[in-house]
Amino acid sequence: ITVLAGDTLPIDVYCHIPIMCEDRSLPYAYVPSKSDLGAAAGSKRPTCVIMIKPHEEYQETYDECLEEVGALPLPL
Repeated sequence: ITVLAGDTLPIDVYCHIPIMCEDRSLPYAYVPSKSDLGAAAGSKRPTCVIMIKPHEEYQETYDECLEEVGALPLPL
């Protein structure tokens, strides 16, 4: 699951990532803030993109997130 921060500027920093995700059928979603995304990833720094990979330690939570992201409409 790829998560992108919506307030990243310039957009050129990561504008290629959604296309790559779509080409590979990888789920992705946007969140409003790179500060919040960094904090959610356990960093003190703002973060523009994170990728969450499945792992046996948190597989159930990952599956729930994957289902939620899959239910979101594609960004325009």
